[in-house]
Amino acid sequence: MFHALLLAAQLAGADPSFAQAKARADEYESLLSPKDSAALVEAQSQALTAALDACGPAKSSFAPFTIVVRVGVSGVAERIWRNDDSPFATCLDRHLTSAVLPVAAGKPFHASYELSFAP
Repeated sequence: MFHALLLAAQLAGADPSFAQAKARADEYESLLSPKDSAALVEAQSQALTAALDACGPAKSSFAPFTIVVRVGVSGVAERIWRNDDSPFATCLDRHLTSAVLPVAAGKPFHASYELSFAP
């Protein structure tokens, strides 16, 4: 019995995969009120604009990718995942990590940035 409880505690604290983090972001974003959703989208837009300015212009040849952040109660990213290891994605990752996002309900959450650079 003790081993089962220990295993359950370890799994609960395990770092989620990219897919799991993305699913958590999608779920969180779907549950937000229209007001909280608009605030999050505006903050993400500002953060992404600043990151794009710092990392250079996106080229239409870049493949689409997603960056997921786990945001703490302070509004700053505690953990970040991405499904692309290109220098451009890595640069955006670095800059988005320092962005401050609004925290609805005062609890940590996951959010995502889905990027596509088609002309």
